[in-house]
Amino acid sequence: MTNVKPAEAMIDLETFGTGNKAVLLSIGAVMFDPRGEGINNHFEIFVDPISCVEAGLIMDPATVMWWMNEARDAARKELMACPRVSLRHALLAFMDWMQDDRPVWGNGATFDNVILRNAYAAVGLACPWSYWNDRCYRTMKSLYPDVKMIRQGTHHSAAADALSQAVHLQAIFKSISGEK
Repeated sequence: MTNVKPAEAMIDLETFGTGNKAVLLSIGAVMFDPRGEGINNHFEIFVDPISCVEAGLIMDPATVMWWMNEARDAARKELMACPRVSLRHALLAFMDWMQDDRPVWGNGATFDNVILRNAYAAVGLACPWSYWNDRCYRTMKSLYPDVKMIRQGTHHSAAADALSQAVHLQAIFKSISGEK
C-alpha cells in the first residue's frame, strides 16, 4: 500500500495594503507536495476592492501608490483585465477549492495567511484551515538563500507568485535532503 501525502497549498495575495486587514485584489494558490515534485490544481480569483472596504478591510494609500510604479505595469495590467467578484464570493470559492483542512504556506508569518484569515472573519466565515496548519515560506527561503527561485510568469501576479514559491520550496526541500 502506498502512503500518499495529502497535498498542501501555497497561497499568494495581491493587496492594497501591508497590514493584517489589507484590502485584497487577488488570491492565487496551487496544491503541491513540498517534498515531492509537480504542481497541480491552480486557483486564481480577482476581488472587488470596494467589497473589501465595505467588509472593514483597510486600504493603504502608500501601497496603492506602490502599485502605480512603472515596475508593476505588467501585473497591474493583468489585475485590471480580469473580472472581479465580491470578497465573500472569492472566499467561498477559495474555501471550495481547498476542500479539506490542510497545511497552507504563505509568504510571511504575518502576511498572506493572516490577511486571508482576517478576511474570512470580516465576512463572518470560518477560515478553511486550522491555525496549526499555517506554514511560512518566507522563513524557509531565508534559511536557504543559496537555493535560487526561478520566477514563473508575471511578478506580482498572485497565481504566478504562488506557483513560483511552491516550485522554489520544493527545490529547498530537495536541497535539504541532498537531492539534485
